[in-house]
Amino acid sequence: MKLIPIAALTLALATSLTGCGEDQAAVCSSVDDLQTSVDEVRDIDVSSSGALGDLESGLTAIGSDLSDVKSDAKTEFSSQIDTVQASFDALTESVDAAKASASAATLSAAATALSTFGSDVRTLITDVQETC
Repeated sequence: MKLIPIAALTLALATSLTGCGEDQAAVCSSVDDLQTSVDEVRDIDVSSSGALGDLESGLTAIGSDLSDVKSDAKTEFSSQIDTVQASFDALTESVDAAKASASAATLSAAATALSTFGSDVRTLITDVQETC
């Protein structure tokens, strides 16, 4: 089934994020929003006929939350955010390619892009949490 790799993608992404403490600066709050969006993507029923569309919508929400993190962080985490943005863009392109033409190659590319994105997000989250 072609959607099984999507389940692995969303689970890996969801487990890569953690939240900040109670009294949060704006960037901590936006990181929590980012995690919420990732959790929603994780909960997508990958066996449904609309799973790829749901994933695409979830990535849109993640992109919006990432923009909020970028805005709230100002220049403090600019290097990490630039890295995450680049890997998010690559992930989005890979998912779009898989949606347009699902194959082992496009799903594999999406999995690789997700792995990179997950690693980059973990670095950003760790750095942000140190300030929360």
